Amino acid sequence: MDKHQVLLPVRLSIGVVALVIGAAQVATAFTCFECSDHPQWSYWYLFDPGCGDFGYNGFITDTPGDSCEMIVYDDGYTSRGHDYNHREDGYCHYEPGYTMCYCKGDLCNTEGFCAQCEYPRPTPGTSTTTEATTSTDETTLTTSKPPSPTTDATSTTSPDSLACYQCVGCTAVDSSTPVISDASYQSCVTTISLSSGNVIRGASYDQHSDGECIQNTVSLFCWCSEGLCNDKTIQL
Repeated sequence: MDKHQVLLPVRLSIGVVALVIGAAQVATAFTCFECSDHPQWSYWYLFDPGCGDFGYNGFITDTPGDSCEMIVYDDGYTSRGHDYNHREDGYCHYEPGYTMCYCKGDLCNTEGFCAQCEYPRPTPGTSTTTEATTSTDETTLTTSKPPSPTTDATSTTSPDSLACYQCVGCTAVDSSTPVISDASYQSCVTTISLSSGNVIRGASYDQHSDGECIQNTVSLFCWCSEGLCNDKTIQL
């Protein structure tokens, strides 16, 4: 028998298996929450100051992934999104400065703060006290989110600080719109969701040209470099 006649069924079988696996992966796609409460990550995630809230129920990603992720940073910030790397439910991934955990299920990345990864941020309703392995004494793991930058629109700021409006769902600003300020901010940013038209205003630690705008598949981002400059009404 010709060797090509032997290889043909094998190749067909591999192709069928690949199609089955691909179909299974598509069939298990999940819709996930996507946000970050850290202004530095506003280019990759939709900025939402409430992203770190337990039971978050805000922005939803337009592109389903095969698992949902949560990123808990050592400085207290949180990001949520989707993943395509076929992570197992409950999988933990560690990097310097943050912990990532994954779950499978529509909008599953809303409750808990990577507690299964032994990350020391308490999840409401769970114990944060663990027994030490070499002693009968108990060790309590605690953490707290760092103080937020000033959010009073009437407050005074340091001459070296950049002040930006910070709000979600605000098509316009006025005297009651919260203001954040920090010497580390390099620019103010306005983000518009392409799917909903929702407007988000905040600050960025990255330096951008005044008036620079970038659009990806999810959002339009526009930066400016003067104090309270992200007050413009931007329409798609």
